[in-house]
Amino acid sequence: MNALEKIIPDPAIDKFIDTSFDLSDRIHEILESKGLTQKDLAEMLGKKESQVSKWMTGTHNFTIKTLALLEVKLGASIFQITSGPIEPLEKKKAEPDNVMA
Repeated sequence: MNALEKIIPDPAIDKFIDTSFDLSDRIHEILESKGLTQKDLAEMLGKKESQVSKWMTGTHNFTIKTLALLEVKLGASIFQITSGPIEPLEKKKAEPDNVMA
């Protein structure tokens, strides 16, 4: 067994990554629906465009404060917390590796 085979997958890390990409995708959707660019968003927030660009890669660890600010500035919901029955997280089905012949 090589070193890579010894790595134990961490479901929490997988969930973090999925959620980070979901947030970034949602922000992109909102910007597109409003005809705004990342540069526009940076100006709205008083940030450098390079900083917003890093946020939009899908790997940024957004704080709740930043998400709230984005929602206020964009006038749209990015991250929704729902009440009601507690549902278990869906487990991802294993996807086959894309093997090129």
